[in-house]
Amino acid sequence: MIKAWLIAKRLLWQNRWLFLLLALWPYIMAAILTGGGQPDPDDVLWMLHQECFAGLALVAFTGSTLLGNEQRSRRIIMVLGRAVSRPQYLLSLLITAWLPLLLYASGFVVSGIFMAQSLHSPHGGIWIMLSAQLVLGIWAGAVSIFWSILLPQLIASIASVALLGLAAYLGGLGIIGPGRLILTLFETSFSAGTVPSSLSIDLLLTLVAGGAWFAAAAWIFNRRDLNLSAD
Repeated sequence: MIKAWLIAKRLLWQNRWLFLLLALWPYIMAAILTGGGQPDPDDVLWMLHQECFAGLALVAFTGSTLLGNEQRSRRIIMVLGRAVSRPQYLLSLLITAWLPLLLYASGFVVSGIFMAQSLHSPHGGIWIMLSAQLVLGIWAGAVSIFWSILLPQLIASIASVALLGLAAYLGGLGIIGPGRLILTLFETSFSAGTVPSSLSIDLLLTLVAGGAWFAAAAWIFNRRDLNLSAD
């Protein structure tokens, strides 16, 4: 875990300005929405749901591109040559894809609570959206890393986002796990007063699903040659 964190820290530092801008994005949107006075509740809810989608897309796109970038730059050879196993290396990529979401989600919570207070409304739903977003981020990161091993970066990104849509469709059919958690994320109001009874089981199953995708990615990565082409 220590080795994975050291690698992730270097990768995060390389993209620090992009991640800083993303961390500020919820505050910027809140300032725009409240700049003209008290915002419309529907506009606030729409914006919060869009930010939830943007957070998951951030993880999916980041996870889909990290491995390809490392292979093209050949930094992966140096890293794996320092007694770092391939699963540890993939774990560092997952950490790199997920930690910016944690920073982004902190801005999501602060700005969301601020807007809820400006509407004199409770903000219990924001905490539900936060928990769903962070757990789904782990699952989305594992999925995107899986596809990045098998597919080129652009196609891996498309496949990862498409799987989010497929999961949401399956959730609409009542299938528990990531799909139903996605629906909970996008159907929860910022003023929700009660926690859905299915939330705990969906959070747990989504973590298990994320672990399964990561285990499959590590198994395949251990058995594939590195793609060090300059394309």
